[in-house]
Amino acid sequence: MSIFDLFRKKEAPVAAEPVSEPSAADAIRALVRNEIALTPDADTDARPDGSKIGGLPYLPADFTWPTFTDGDGQTRPLSFFCQIDLTGAKPYDRDNLLPAHGLLVFFYDCESFRWGFDPTDKGAARVFYFPDTVGFAPCTLPEGLYEGHIMPELALTFAARASYPAFEELEMHSDLCCDWEAYEAALAQLGIDAEAEMQGHKLLGYANVIQGEMLTECERVTRGYGCGSPADYQATPEAARAQIRQHAADWLLLLQLDTIEKDDFQWMFGDCGMLYYYIRKQDLAAGNFGSGWFSMQCY
Repeated sequence: MSIFDLFRKKEAPVAAEPVSEPSAADAIRALVRNEIALTPDADTDARPDGSKIGGLPYLPADFTWPTFTDGDGQTRPLSFFCQIDLTGAKPYDRDNLLPAHGLLVFFYDCESFRWGFDPTDKGAARVFYFPDTVGFAPCTLPEGLYEGHIMPELALTFAARASYPAFEELEMHSDLCCDWEAYEAALAQLGIDAEAEMQGHKLLGYANVIQGEMLTECERVTRGYGCGSPADYQATPEAARAQIRQHAADWLLLLQLDTIEKDDFQWMFGDCGMLYYYIRKQDLAAGNFGSGWFSMQCY
């Protein structure tokens, strides 16, 4: 370098392009999952081995009907709510989470109406998975099952659609910090009707939350801690809270059930509520459907 180089006019540095923060809509779009919408079809007869709500479940001859014993020591049979033919559902499983074959069967205790807040609620909702159904037949309903707790038979049809987390669950999946108005505006930008999303039966995707996120609840209760009040949370040791926060995101919605109606029959979970069955990701991948949890919420 010569001495003249020292006096040359230096070129102005090129300004870097400003990096814009992702919008709320972009952040929410990145969280999209697939859900399988379940639509009851009252005009079509359900196949005995097909996907349906209510009626008679399709089960092995040696099946032992599940029961629940409440806090008063009363034992009664659970109600059969739903069965899913996984062969029929699989083409709509765009995230490839469900087994390709078999039958899922869901039960719940209508009498005690447990919410899933307490470890003692275990057994009030049950899920059974059968990899194949060779030799199965419609199962006779057990004695002692109250007539008003027998769901009418409704065939189910499937549709795949996009699913986004509810505002109450957003922080479980994203660092996005926004208020309800910004969240609602982001959904509108994505073409999502928040009110229309707050209803319906479905498999997978995100839950249509009514009262609050349930992932932490599932992890807390299955670890043996109640979560029915702030006092329950405060009573949980700090080390356990850290573990609960760490593993809460392992939980996925398996099935969401809304109000069931046919002719003059109506079954509602509380006041226009829903019943949610959850499962851990690793249990779903392993086909271990018996280790999940449930929650019920209403308005």
